[in-house]
Amino acid sequence: MKKIIFISAIFLTLNLISCKTVKEIPQDLTIAQLIQKGQDAYGIANYEEAETYYLTAIERFGDNTNNYIEVKYELGHLYLKTKNYDKAHAAFTEILELYDYASTGMLPPEYKKLAQIGLSKIPENKTN
Repeated sequence: MKKIIFISAIFLTLNLISCKTVKEIPQDLTIAQLIQKGQDAYGIANYEEAETYYLTAIERFGDNTNNYIEVKYELGHLYLKTKNYDKAHAAFTEILELYDYASTGMLPPEYKKLAQIGLSKIPENKTN
């Protein structure tokens, strides 16, 4: 468990450094509301705003590994859609690495499979 928290903290720090501010996001939004707003922005092809909501969700709620994995998957999916294959690959790979360190049953099983599917959708020779 300590390894998961340590890895999450490292990636949280990296994501905070790259976070872009599109607009002021209310402090009282829940994780579910942030994800929903990210999905809504994604749905209307406002990818920069979607990314901001997802990164904010990680910033505010990323200390919970389950939340972190869910939002990281959303980011991977976004990066795949926008053909930012390096970032998509990094997001999906990070999710799978978290599962490698976790005890069986500790993490939601669906995101492991979704991350594997996401990785398989990245065209060959499109990542470094």
